[in-house]
Amino acid sequence: MMDFQVLVLLFVALGVLYEKSDNGQVIREINPKLRAEILNNYYWPHHEKLNQAVNEQIKSNGKALIVDCHSFPSKPLNRDLNQEKPRPDFNIGTDSFHTPDSLIEISKIFFREKGYSLGIDWPYSGTIVPLNHYKKSKGVASIMLEVNRALYLNEPCNQKSSNYLVIKGVVAQYLEVIETAFENG
Repeated sequence: MMDFQVLVLLFVALGVLYEKSDNGQVIREINPKLRAEILNNYYWPHHEKLNQAVNEQIKSNGKALIVDCHSFPSKPLNRDLNQEKPRPDFNIGTDSFHTPDSLIEISKIFFREKGYSLGIDWPYSGTIVPLNHYKKSKGVASIMLEVNRALYLNEPCNQKSSNYLVIKGVVAQYLEVIETAFENG
């Protein structure tokens, strides 16, 4: 099996540096010096590691699969563009160039067979691809997996619920299924 990277990135609607909470309360003040320091010490090195991991996969396997993992609250945040409810159990984010249709179809089947609802690019869309490969390398596939927090947490306190291990298992199975499909595709 291919050793692929699973990333947890939470940049949707918040930008790279969180400055305000969902209700607009200031979390921290970001001046230009601090912004540059954080970007140079954390953000850019993280993306360079992702790029290196993708390059290594391409060198070893001729292709790379990125699974960009997130979670989302069961109720829309104030800043969310889409306020529609109820939200799906799981969401996949796609990219027209980097997400093969086969991964979308496999995702639909997988979650339907498990009895879960699936949003496709809803409530969040897109997926991460290193800039060096973005819209250039068809061998770099990427799909975002988002898990509705109500499935595994007691919201809003974010303590693990009794369903935590079940959902952890579902996610692990999903990753195996798409990895196998990608390898064989």
